[in-house]
Amino acid sequence: MACEKKSASSFAVKVGLVLLAGCILAPISLATMFRNYAVPLQTLSLLFSVGSASSVMGGGERIASHRSGRNEGPVLCDFSSSRSDVCELRGDVRVLPNATIVLHHPLARHQSWRMKPHARKSDRHALARVTEVTVASSHAADHAAPRCTANHTAPAVVFSAGGYAGNMFHDLTDVLVPLFITTRRFGGDVHLLVSDAPPWWLDKFRPLLRGLSRHDVVDMDRGGRGVLCYPRLVVGLEFHKEMSVDAARTAGEYSMADFALLARRSYGLTRDTAIRLRGRSSGFRPRLLLISRRSTRAFTNAGAIARAATALGYEVVVGEPARHAELPSFARVVNSCDVLVGVHGAGLANLVFLPAGAVVVQVVPLGGLDAMAAEDFGEPARDAGLRYVHYRVAVAESTLARRYPRDHRVLRDPAAVRREGWMALRAAYLVGQNVTLDVRRFGGALRRAMELLR
Repeated sequence: MACEKKSASSFAVKVGLVLLAGCILAPISLATMFRNYAVPLQTLSLLFSVGSASSVMGGGERIASHRSGRNEGPVLCDFSSSRSDVCELRGDVRVLPNATIVLHHPLARHQSWRMKPHARKSDRHALARVTEVTVASSHAADHAAPRCTANHTAPAVVFSAGGYAGNMFHDLTDVLVPLFITTRRFGGDVHLLVSDAPPWWLDKFRPLLRGLSRHDVVDMDRGGRGVLCYPRLVVGLEFHKEMSVDAARTAGEYSMADFALLARRSYGLTRDTAIRLRGRSSGFRPRLLLISRRSTRAFTNAGAIARAATALGYEVVVGEPARHAELPSFARVVNSCDVLVGVHGAGLANLVFLPAGAVVVQVVPLGGLDAMAAEDFGEPARDAGLRYVHYRVAVAESTLARRYPRDHRVLRDPAAVRREGWMALRAAYLVGQNVTLDVRRFGGALRRAMELLR
């Protein structure tokens, strides 16, 4: 109200000038701090870079919530997730060979920022293997900018397959499931631009990538592609939860079961439904796959486990997870089975190839790993339309019981070890621990799996 008065004190004038200067300098200060990647400042900095508050995401909102036609600005970014940063650009978007993306749009102001388009942003070890992308926006085209080598009408998604590439669980939870979530709205008419993808990785997952896009995958690390231009481009992948889709966030339009169906179709798998034992003759045997691991978290008595399962009425197959180009053949083996049994580890990620209604039996080794195991494979299994059995080993079933005295903290107090951090937990329980199952005790889990097939 003081500003509306015709006469104002000199003190009020000085205060007004200070506030005006603060308003002018604030965007500059924010733009400087933007490079430090503090989430609230990133969001506020982009608020000034695109010129309209309604075109920038704030708080916990997600890009997906802006598809209704609201907030149609040239830049929509979400840096609030602990797992992934995502920016969507609209306008004249040019992808340069030097991992630089330039947006020209009348509403965009000059601004640049850097991103690592991989869904494990809090993991510095994973991000060390991820190529950083520079994104720049401008309100007008720079006549000195490289001309487009290829103009496309379809949108594009830029992402990295780096991180822990080659580990089936990480390939799915950090890359392929988030890629499915991010590209679903485009109905296959989208270009996939990937970096940090070894040739064997592209070969291994090419069938699935073809299921996500009807266009050839663009390897951003290989030369000769020139400047690619798109009207719309997404940098980064949207993450929901470990190796799964949160159907509540998709308004029920799709779920992890849809991803599993896509995986089966992509690799030419024919079984969509597991066996149902109800009404069948007693001589009908469901097929069980026992996942074999060669090093850590391996079954030391796989033969005894197989014999016990056979005695209960299973047809048993012992298999090792595929490496690289062997995935299609191993996927066929998985799809032929009704029950998948394995110790907590990447091999269980092959559950995406099981027919709906099949059973996953996860053997959880010593170390208080139940919550992590359930999150990594229990929830994804249920989300994919599978049944789940959780088997926690007894101390005597762990080979750690033969390595340490009975009163050692590794055996006596796993919670204390976990409090020391991830590396301590990994060293104590994930590396060097194998399991020797008590086949009589484990028989309860196998009978439960049989019941779930009825």
